Amino acid sequence: MRALTSGPDVLTRDGGPVRASPTLRDKVAILSDGRCLVSRKHADDVDVLGVIALARRMGVRTRDPEFVDLGSLRSVYCGETGRAGTGREMQEGGGPDDTAMQREVQDLLARAAQAQASDIHVVVEGEAAGVRIRVDGDLRPLDGGANGAPVHWRAEHGRQICMTAYAMAAEGGTADASYDPFSFQAGRIMTGLPDGIQAVRLQFNPVGYSGRHLVMRLLYSGHAAGSSLDELGFSAAQVADLAAIADRQTGLLVISGPTGSGKTTTLERMMRRIVARYPGESILSVEDPPEYRIPGVIQLPVANMRSDNDRDNAYTEAIAAALRSDPDRIMIGEVRTRAAAHHAFEAAMTGHQVLTTVHANDALGIITRLLDIGVEPYKLRDPSLVTGLVAQRLIRRLCPLCRRPASSCDATVPADLAERLRALLPTDRFWLPGDGCSSCRNGYVGRTVVAETVRPDATLLALLCDGQRQDAFRHWIAELDGRPFLDHAAAKIAAGEIDPLQAEYRLGKLVR
Repeated sequence: MRALTSGPDVLTRDGGPVRASPTLRDKVAILSDGRCLVSRKHADDVDVLGVIALARRMGVRTRDPEFVDLGSLRSVYCGETGRAGTGREMQEGGGPDDTAMQREVQDLLARAAQAQASDIHVVVEGEAAGVRIRVDGDLRPLDGGANGAPVHWRAEHGRQICMTAYAMAAEGGTADASYDPFSFQAGRIMTGLPDGIQAVRLQFNPVGYSGRHLVMRLLYSGHAAGSSLDELGFSAAQVADLAAIADRQTGLLVISGPTGSGKTTTLERMMRRIVARYPGESILSVEDPPEYRIPGVIQLPVANMRSDNDRDNAYTEAIAAALRSDPDRIMIGEVRTRAAAHHAFEAAMTGHQVLTTVHANDALGIITRLLDIGVEPYKLRDPSLVTGLVAQRLIRRLCPLCRRPASSCDATVPADLAERLRALLPTDRFWLPGDGCSSCRNGYVGRTVVAETVRPDATLLALLCDGQRQDAFRHWIAELDGRPFLDHAAAKIAAGEIDPLQAEYRLGKLVR
């Protein structure tokens, strides 16, 4: 590449305004137009990141790094003028084409969507990068194509994929302007996506020894539009409970479960039902950020905060704004702070219905979790405020075409599990996954909800607030016709919908 006498000033030149040693100038060049040219071999170099940070402190509006080879980088410093070429001229240095990299990210998303994956994991460690996708709750290597081998890249290519995904999010204003491989960052790709994908949520994590971990959550368009709660796997009794709770004009419905248990999807179904039944109501949601478009709901986003504290403050502010916006009902994506819980209960106490989620192990544990957050016990004792408690898990569904019948005498069933199944099931017959067929390939097709729903009374809430968990559980079963996780799982095992090994993996030992 020839020396150039026109173009932006090279700020890191010898004697330039941004001080850089000769060694550092073999790694990076910062230009007055904001471009940061970085040697591909030094993408994650601490000194490179340090000089970029220095330039920012001096007021330079730096862009995302452009990776070039060493020869191109040195040519920037050639000549007495200390000036660099245009963007087009710099591409002569042989750096990877941004458009080509974007196409590769799009292809990666399309292949994951074809496999019906919920997430893509890209891990850069050492000299290599690997890709896995999550399908039906389990991670597996992404098929590399015709030869069926898993996808593996050089580490540098994996870093380029991560940076390109971040740039695609930043272009849409859903990520910070600058990519930092040594920081926890988040973003969201909203445009240029393959058919069927509405958005992609990104989480970037630094990994020791200059590694990188990118998780891409695929949010599908039309994801469940028109689907009912029973199609998710709720029993008829549970659907009736949820419908009765949703038809109330006031009170708080709380859904619990770990990450990836389908809480957001259940909330979405309930909101769609409410919109259809009550078209004259004003319904708002506060989400971090909205995962799916829900027609008829005004969705207030909270996204791309730089810290948990900023996120919590923005979340609380958005909930307060929703309360001032003449709502009939409010959906809050998650309550995890005392301030958010305060606003949720304030809404429920002033004639609104609130639907939200928390992280708790089971339905009765929701009250304990809210106490831990700081909700006053007198609020939690009131069944007109706490109107519904739901807990759920997602368990892999057996393929109906190749599942195989089994009994507790089956040699492939562990002896201790066989004993538990004999005590749990009405018959000594259940099903296990087959070897796979043209319909499923691995013995499973999708996932189904296993849940428990509670419509509490004053006695149940008082027992829970007083820490009498066992008494509360007995009251729920005996007086409120409670049906815990175990009952729902047992019914699905007996019907051949799920296998007992998967049930124990997600729920724990199948013991009454």
